[in-house]
Amino acid sequence: MIKLIATDMDGTLLTDGGKFAPDFFDVLKQLNEKGIKFVAASGRSCYSLKKVFSPHDREIFYISDNGGYINYENNSEVIHPMTSSQVFSTVEACLGIDKLQIILCAQDRAYFLNPDREYLSSINYYYTDYEIINDYKNLNEQILKVASYDPFGSSENAYPKIKDKLDKSLRAVVSSVNWIDIMNKDLNKGTALKRMQNILGITKNETMAFGDFNNDIEMLKCAKYSFAMQNAAEQVKEYANYIADTNNNYGVVKAIKQFVLDK
Repeated sequence: MIKLIATDMDGTLLTDGGKFAPDFFDVLKQLNEKGIKFVAASGRSCYSLKKVFSPHDREIFYISDNGGYINYENNSEVIHPMTSSQVFSTVEACLGIDKLQIILCAQDRAYFLNPDREYLSSINYYYTDYEIINDYKNLNEQILKVASYDPFGSSENAYPKIKDKLDKSLRAVVSSVNWIDIMNKDLNKGTALKRMQNILGITKNETMAFGDFNNDIEMLKCAKYSFAMQNAAEQVKEYANYIADTNNNYGVVKAIKQFVLDK
């Protein structure tokens, strides 16, 4: 019996236009009535995710910042935050890449480091509560990850340039066409999902998960009912036990109905 459903957001649960399936909140209500936990697992920050689900945000569990923060039933936990030296070395590496937009992600807000105005709307779409800064070395706040927006394409441009320049305790993961997240090697959506499973007493065999990009792979490994979207990167499909319809065809909701609600 499925007791927990975890899904990526962009390119997975949401359409390319950022919309839910028309009947998503009806499906969410049915899941809640059955006692099935619904987890939004995203590279986005938790405060941003809650705004997306409002006014139903209290009905959702959250894995945010690619696993750096979990929030559930008025409880929260930070997982493997970055040290100051890790943040400094990461920013220095990012500054060497032309036009790369650098975002320092804290629990309650993001810090944009001297963003180019032409890209500001692209980055604050995902990070709605933010502050623009000039000096990152004087931040007195715990940083969960460093995100970067690459207007030239993250896989082709920034990732190959930065992956070997990071502190050995860190890793870069391509989270979408234009985004890279840099964080501790032990940090990912899978680590966070395992933590949540342990807290709730839910097993891998009782878990369903959906994803479309490389930062979802570890999460898919934590679920017996692991779904890659039809629109997912081919590498991601190799780690999934099932293929769901595309995000624009509401594949997540269709699979939930088929495997959970219609049984």
